[in-house]
Amino acid sequence: MLLLGHSAVAQNINPLIIGYMDIKDALVKSDSKTATTAILALQALVQSEATFPEKTALLDALKPMSKTNDLEKQRTAFADLSTTLWKVVQRVGKTDKTVYYQYCPMKKAYWLSLEKEIKNPYYGSSMLTCGKIAETH
Repeated sequence: MLLLGHSAVAQNINPLIIGYMDIKDALVKSDSKTATTAILALQALVQSEATFPEKTALLDALKPMSKTNDLEKQRTAFADLSTTLWKVVQRVGKTDKTVYYQYCPMKKAYWLSLEKEIKNPYYGSSMLTCGKIAETH
């Protein structure tokens, strides 16, 4: 069980980040089926956890994503998920790896990455390298 409240948070945020990255990578590849599987897995992980400040917001962000197989709708809802998870990363303060908060000026939306290299989940191969690093944590 993750304890994302006050103690032992640093090592426990990593499963959330890994689950999120599975969604991001599927969206980069424009693979809505794999994205749906990853969305449902992250949703189950968040639901199973003890209460933490951003739990409801994460579930609210995942809900519309979990109810569609439409790639564009998944990508649109992904923006809310990204900004909410970034709040968790900022609050927790420490993760196993560096987390990059990246920005797509065309979509006017952010996403998280474990790599400096830009791989845009909002446009996939059509604009794969569009974006910039906004913050690093």
